[in-house]
Amino acid sequence: MKVRTTILLLLLLSQYALAQNLEKVSSFKIGFAPTTASVDRQGYLYFSNDQGVIDKFDKDGKVVYHFSPQKQGTPTLIDAWQGLRTFVYYKSFQEYILLDRFLNASERYKIDYSQLSSFSGLATLAGDNNLWLLNDQELSLIKTDINNGEILIENKLNLSLDLEDWDIQFIRSYQNYLFLSDSKEGILAFDNLGAFVERVTEQSTPFFTFYKDEIIYISDQKLHMIDLYKKTKREISLPDLPYQFVLMENNLIFLVRNQTVDIFKVN
Repeated sequence: MKVRTTILLLLLLSQYALAQNLEKVSSFKIGFAPTTASVDRQGYLYFSNDQGVIDKFDKDGKVVYHFSPQKQGTPTLIDAWQGLRTFVYYKSFQEYILLDRFLNASERYKIDYSQLSSFSGLATLAGDNNLWLLNDQELSLIKTDINNGEILIENKLNLSLDLEDWDIQFIRSYQNYLFLSDSKEGILAFDNLGAFVERVTEQSTPFFTFYKDEIIYISDQKLHMIDLYKKTKREISLPDLPYQFVLMENNLIFLVRNQTVDIFKVN
């Protein structure tokens, strides 16, 4: 009897998951096609263009703050999750800046090469406010002290992973884990010491985001939501539109296509 009850419950849950769909709430125009995107814990959206301009929007599409850099360049990554401090990385310059919640900028910081034999790759802010660096030349993950450039952790990835020919598309730190998306290997998770933990999915994606305990990304015209701890998965079909970015906060899903942000809620 207990087995039958369990099976019935699983069937009901699977039917519920399949029945989930998106209900469009509203949409607004950004004014440019964003090159990267982020969302903070209050639900404010951040978009950059290819000149490095960053606009902060509320959910109604109003620009609340604007940043225009003196040195133009395309940001590789924006991470606004902390809210009070937004990390912006420029791979082409090997530099990053920190913006406050009004989008006032700090000075530009160069990646400190003094203790690195070489570096050409991606960077993101770690959970402890230091820097994670992905060294493309030596295939290694490096955590450095953001204040003095001292190497805190270095992990040679080719010792634990068969990644002789890799193409990392995106990197983010979340809940003391580091996540990398490779065009061939999918999304890989590493712990706070840079050690490989697991392959989250084999599907590759050039962008992903997080909401509560889920990692969220777009693939095959579907929205994929994977619980990082329970390992449960949700898939929701998307409208046949060229969405480049997905963001989620306060139970709202923001899907970005060209210069338009479509806002949905999940039913």
